[in-house]
Amino acid sequence: MSILFPKKNKVKLKELSGAKTYLKHLKCDIKLPSKAIVCPLSSLTKFALSQANFKHYNCEADIYVDEKKGYCYVTGFGVGAPAMAMALEVLIALGVKELVLMGIAGSLQPEAVAADLVLCDSAVADEGISKHYVPKEVLKPSAVLTKRLGTALKKEKLDYHVGPTWTTDAIFRETAEEVAHYQKKNVLTVEMEASAFFAICEQKKVKAAAAFVVSDELYRLKWEPHFGEKPIFQHLHALYHTAVKMLTGK
Repeated sequence: MSILFPKKNKVKLKELSGAKTYLKHLKCDIKLPSKAIVCPLSSLTKFALSQANFKHYNCEADIYVDEKKGYCYVTGFGVGAPAMAMALEVLIALGVKELVLMGIAGSLQPEAVAADLVLCDSAVADEGISKHYVPKEVLKPSAVLTKRLGTALKKEKLDYHVGPTWTTDAIFRETAEEVAHYQKKNVLTVEMEASAFFAICEQKKVKAAAAFVVSDELYRLKWEPHFGEKPIFQHLHALYHTAVKMLTGK
């Protein structure tokens, strides 16, 4: 007999404390814009901050608010689903209702190579957070917001792939056997946040979309890193600009 509490029953249960209760404890009463870009990459922060005059707050993440355009850029919360989950809960409790997750991902398919853009249409939940919110194997973003982001990318004349991602907690435990398995399932990328991001947003009834730039390749069943290459940063910058325009209309 399993000692674990059955997670399939958990989704209907009320938490002992939530993000709003936590924020009251912290005496944090800031009100955020309803739109946000969420990015685990600290290397993008300098570029993002050069694009506007932001007000800076810190509450489980670095939250930069552009009051003129009416959105916030959120980073500095760490990498992976557990780190992202706490920051995301706080953002939603502070008033955010439309969110774009952006970052980098590894490619599992030969058609997606380093620096390519990928619009995520679903995420395989191989992490520990999502089952606490929505106990599904596959999580999906908001169809409406994802379509808007795709349209915005086309408007900017940016080529991109569309496909599922595999979300894992264990970056150093990705195996050739897993990659081969997900290749057969037509999974396009691997990263560490998307399925939990979608699950939390679904449970909280807010809109989520996600897009990545390919930073490393695993489709040959070996790891080929391309981190730090100029085209990757160029496409991250382009994705950031596109997400801002899509969310704010500016």
